[in-house]
Formats: sequence, C-alpha cells, structure tokens
Amino acid sequence: MEDNMSAPTHNTTRRRTLKQGRLTELLARREQVGTAWAERASHGPPGLGDLTRELTIIEFALTEQWPHLAQSWLPAWVISDARKLHDPSTKTDGTCGICRSSTRQAAA
Repeated sequence: MEDNMSAPTHNTTRRRTLKQGRLTELLARREQVGTAWAERASHGPPGLGDLTRELTIIEFALTEQWPHLAQSWLPAWVISDARKLHDPSTKTDGTCGICRSSTRQAAA
C-alpha cells in the first residue's frame, strides 16, 4: 500500500524547487538587464526605455514573489547598476560590452 503522506511532502518539495529555479532565473535575468541598462545609459544608444521597462517588470516579479528579500535586493541592485555607469570617453576597465565592441571595430 502506498504512503499517502509522502504525496504532500513531494508536492511541497517540488513547488519549492520550482520556485527556487524561478528565483535563480529571475535574478540572472535581472543581472543581465541591469548590465545592459547601465551600458546603454552610459553610451546613450536607443532602447534605454525598453530596458528600463523590462528591468521594472523583473524587479516587480522578484519583490512580489519574495517580499522578505526585497529590502536587501533593492539597494544592492541600485549600487551594482550605478557602478557599471561610466564615461565612455575615458578609458574603461573592459567590462562594458559596448566599449569592447567599439574597441574591436576601431582596431579592425
């Protein structure tokens, strides 16, 4: 006879695993979009508004689903994105994709 008590535990574990996977995906996407936003804000190419909207949607999803973590995430995101802002007319550290692309094109 099957143990009916294991089904709720299995379902709970599965939901927790799926939620953790969703969290990991959203945080990774937030980092990607935050980096792209800072690069675009530094260089001024079109598309900054679209990135801002996408960033807002991702951050809303994260803070809505994990509100207990929002207080630590929000300041960390602002600081992380602000550190990526730069003046493209000065030498950069090579982390900006737009700067790297421009350097490759100039060298070609």
